[in-house]
Amino acid sequence: MIGLPTDALPYVRGIQLVISGYSGYTKDKRRETDLAVRHEIIRAAGRAQVHLENVHDQSYRDGNVDITRSCKQAMEEIDQFRNELDKAETGHDHPFFSTHKSISKSDLKKLIKHDHDVIEMVTKSVNIANSCEHAHSAGSEKVDVIKFARQCQQMITSCRGFFNARSSILKGMKRT
Repeated sequence: MIGLPTDALPYVRGIQLVISGYSGYTKDKRRETDLAVRHEIIRAAGRAQVHLENVHDQSYRDGNVDITRSCKQAMEEIDQFRNELDKAETGHDHPFFSTHKSISKSDLKKLIKHDHDVIEMVTKSVNIANSCEHAHSAGSEKVDVIKFARQCQQMITSCRGFFNARSSILKGMKRT
């Protein structure tokens, strides 16, 4: 749990490693920061999708319907997540994004930690998709490749749910 303002610093630094220019939602850069976070998540999900597409395409050419189907389902989940991210509200209904409002430090820390956790989750899905592609190219058992594709789909589903909880954080922000 985050208690002190400095408790959020590791999360800010973690996000800064991935998103250059991340400012932790400073007052005049809130919309830009929000867009940068969402675009990074979209980009990372796209990397997972590319790994799965490679497996999908090769397994289709090989006539392996089971692997093809598992990859297709995971890719559809990624498509839905990327679409939700692209169309996610940027805060027009939330006072946090207005230049005339400020929020409590604890609410800001919650949002920063949430962003960090979503980026971490989507990065795990990229790693799983990479493992799927590696297993497929190394000639691993069909069940192992399918297992990785399904794990990637499950992780993306978790990312979707967790990201969607972000609107609750935004709505619950208190003005100071």
